[in-house]
Amino acid sequence: MGTTKHTKYTNILTAGLWIANTALASPVLEHVADQVATVDSAVTWTIDPALGDAEAFRVETQGEGTHVIAGGEAGVLYGTQMVMQGECDVVGVDGTPEFGVRGAVLMMLSPSWNYQSDLSPEVYPWFFDRPLMTRYLDYLVSARLNTLVLWSGHLFPHILELPEYPDASQFSAEEIRRNQEQFRWLTQECEKRAITVLTHFYNIHISEHQAKALGREGKDGARFEHPDAWVSDYYRTILRRYLETFPNVGLYICPGESLAQEDQLPWFRDVIFAAVRESGKHPRLVLRDWTMADDFRAALPTIYDDLWSELKHNDETITSPVPDLRHQKWAHVLSGHIVNLHDPADAVPYRVGSPRLLGEMVRNWREAGIFTGAWFYPPQAWVWPHTLDVQADGTDAVLNAWERDPLWHELEGRYLWRAEREPAAETAWAARRLGERLGNAEVGALLVRWYDLTDPILPGLQNLTAVRFGNFFPTSIAWVQTQVDDILSYRTKIDDRPLDGPTGLTGQRYYSQPVDAFTVARYAAEHGPIGAERRSLPIAQVAAMEAAGDALPSDVMRADWLIDTYLAMAEEALNVAQQAAALPSSDPAELQRFVSDSECLIATVRFYRIKVQAAQAKRMLELTADERYAVQLRRLVDESVPAYETLMRTVLQHYAKGTSMWDAKPFQRCLDEKVIPDREKQIQWLIDTGF
Repeated sequence: MGTTKHTKYTNILTAGLWIANTALASPVLEHVADQVATVDSAVTWTIDPALGDAEAFRVETQGEGTHVIAGGEAGVLYGTQMVMQGECDVVGVDGTPEFGVRGAVLMMLSPSWNYQSDLSPEVYPWFFDRPLMTRYLDYLVSARLNTLVLWSGHLFPHILELPEYPDASQFSAEEIRRNQEQFRWLTQECEKRAITVLTHFYNIHISEHQAKALGREGKDGARFEHPDAWVSDYYRTILRRYLETFPNVGLYICPGESLAQEDQLPWFRDVIFAAVRESGKHPRLVLRDWTMADDFRAALPTIYDDLWSELKHNDETITSPVPDLRHQKWAHVLSGHIVNLHDPADAVPYRVGSPRLLGEMVRNWREAGIFTGAWFYPPQAWVWPHTLDVQADGTDAVLNAWERDPLWHELEGRYLWRAEREPAAETAWAARRLGERLGNAEVGALLVRWYDLTDPILPGLQNLTAVRFGNFFPTSIAWVQTQVDDILSYRTKIDDRPLDGPTGLTGQRYYSQPVDAFTVARYAAEHGPIGAERRSLPIAQVAAMEAAGDALPSDVMRADWLIDTYLAMAEEALNVAQQAAALPSSDPAELQRFVSDSECLIATVRFYRIKVQAAQAKRMLELTADERYAVQLRRLVDESVPAYETLMRTVLQHYAKGTSMWDAKPFQRCLDEKVIPDREKQIQWLIDTGF
């Protein structure tokens, strides 16, 4: 075998093995050869299908060079990447990945509830920025991610030439060709990196421009609840043409948002899957479990072979490292099942990247025996590739999303390839990555500690109150998680179960999940060992037992004590961030942002703590009529307003808003419509009940 110092050759199959250095016809292998040619290293490779997985590989030393034996082209890519990067390789091991689908998500939804995706350089400048997107794709492949999801509402008419439907897009033919060329470039660049592009869309949506041409005016004009002949033909045409036009693409399909449940099965069978068959392609199709009808779910295994199911980890939050119980119904039903870490609203807007928390979550996925893939939204998905950070110097400069949170997708790819890793080694690896990035190994070690302390806090607050989830009212804004009566009524006992009904049709209510291991250990260090039950006793249950004189179980966490644990974690994180910021580094401004994130988290936990204590005082007053609790409740709700004002003032010094979603509830509105009215409501209740 020769080395990869070469010109382009033609593939040769010999004795069942692809002899890589004499064979370079594929985009992946050509990309590998181009990459290897840039370094002074003798790397050869062989493709051996006997490895059983196209991504599998092992690395062997041969004389002065290195040889990669791979199960397929993707394995060649990952193996040569590992050789070239050495200790800097993100995943750090060879072998076979434990999860077959490993992906990232980019939002391409226009800011409205009409679920449009009006593709243009003005709306999505990042999509047309080829140097930026090249850097991003290289970032993804460095973590061995193999899927890129473009989460759109109805993108197709803006990237396809559709002479049959001249009103499908508001863009000119020239603009559509521009969009198509850029989309083709992206899919080709992904193909070179063994990344499959999945275009997400909702059923049944059309463009607003097409809706007007059809005389379908009004808020829901671009949506169909029930298909008719026109929209059925339209969808068969656009989906067939999409698959015919672009290489290396698949579909990620949401049944709901508009489509009536009774129409799901015939619509998918006779329109979507029919269009796929008519295209002559055999793409991967991923189907979201969202408002899905039971008869449709039951029929799926017989409709299409390369069909995967998908469900959010814990709805639009992290909540817990333990996945939603509803995933169990998808075990071994289709070709695979994907868990989606969907726009994690209880992790924003602050920095995220804890090896402990993400590692525990992925290990839970693996141990469940259900999941064959996963993909992560970026932490601030709606403004990607920017962030919500406000620059301290008052400039208009914006931070790059994956440079601000570099470990997010790196840890994803690292653990999806191999979930079980030695904790101390993981801490050391992450510390080295951060230390190299910020020019100081000691800084790196401190920041890993900071991430481990802070990442569980906002999900933990959501889990403790278990009130509502949603990417438009995240935990940091406290829009629905901190009303006194909600805390008492939404979570009443430790074994509350999920609400019945299809995913997406339960009013965005949620239930508590087990607390992460790091937080449990912190709590146990203060209050004693914790048993198998890793959820906390809700405030309502704590108060009921105390009022009745019942002994509370010593080996179960109490919500009122758990929130003290979160406050201690936030305060310790501030100390850690201040230590890091005092050290020399290549980016002092960024280290100062860890300090400000800590201050924001402390203010957030203090506000939640006041409201949790207020809920506890109210329930004790209801159950005992002891006037002491009336005094407590009045004092606490009076304290809650200035505490929220402190929270709001602190956050808005450093962030444009609390979440990146266009329709997110802002802090001032939360103060005016939730915080102040809740104080007034509780004071009036005290008056009305004679206190």
